[in-house]
Amino acid sequence: MTVGETVHHIRRRQHHQANVLVGIDEALDRIENGTFGTCARCGKQIAEDRLEALPYATRCIDCQRLAERA
Repeated sequence: MTVGETVHHIRRRQHHQANVLVGIDEALDRIENGTFGTCARCGKQIAEDRLEALPYATRCIDCQRLAERA
């Protein structure tokens, strides 16, 4: 791996980590306002398994799949 590739990889990882931190912060806000675990798109409850895997998820798995296809 070249130095440039290494730097690119590190920056991508930092960007991902920053996005995760923002997601966690937003999840904490949803806990405070009582909307944690509710899908932002359809309003249904997000499955507990999904929240265990991705505690900052904002969409149920069905709505997330739809968003990824768009």
